[in-house]
Amino acid sequence: MTTSTEPAPGRGKGMPTYLALDVSRSMREHETLLNETLAEIIKTLYLNPRVSEFVHLSIVTFSSEPTVVLRMTELTKMRQMPVLRCRGGTNFGPLFELLRDRIDIDVPLLQDQGYSVVRPVVFLLTDGAPTDRPTTAWQEPHRALVDPEWKRHPRVICFGFGDAVEEIVRRMSTVQTYMADPALGDATSALPEAMNGMLGSMVASVQARELRLPTEVAGYRVLSEDYVEQ
Repeated sequence: MTTSTEPAPGRGKGMPTYLALDVSRSMREHETLLNETLAEIIKTLYLNPRVSEFVHLSIVTFSSEPTVVLRMTELTKMRQMPVLRCRGGTNFGPLFELLRDRIDIDVPLLQDQGYSVVRPVVFLLTDGAPTDRPTTAWQEPHRALVDPEWKRHPRVICFGFGDAVEEIVRRMSTVQTYMADPALGDATSALPEAMNGMLGSMVASVQARELRLPTEVAGYRVLSEDYVEQ
């Protein structure tokens, strides 16, 4: 297994990247738009080999339960476009547990393939408040996911719109938070702009070989930078 912090010969760096997409029932009216936007992102990444060589993408959806829609893969090897269906509640706790489990699988997998793995990144998109019971049940799994004592802890960047609660979305983020401003547009524009912001970050990160975030996203306010959970 490759454990060096230096890029392995012939492979270089790889960044495990997770799109965590809210597909609860409140997203149902945006289901077609969500799928169309996701397809455009995948197509753009697929047509840019330099991105897909660095960004090792996994797509996870969550509602009442989380689902791995696309396991971490080089996009050039993907044979079928995922189709998302929106239903159920908005439970964050199981999502955070799943993400930690997947990172523990994916990081060694990339290292075994000869990559020097940079810190994983989670882009989380939601339009609702937690339906976890109790409502604070997501907090412990979240702490475990972002625990700095866990050497694989990811950076979490959140995009909230619709009925997402600003305070909660902000607490879930560890680097930067984007919150849609209703005065700047409705959900029909907020959803694709958020996902385009994610895409722009992935593309910008390639040249630097490390995470690069947009300083602004159309229709969104940047709420925090380097947010530290108390």
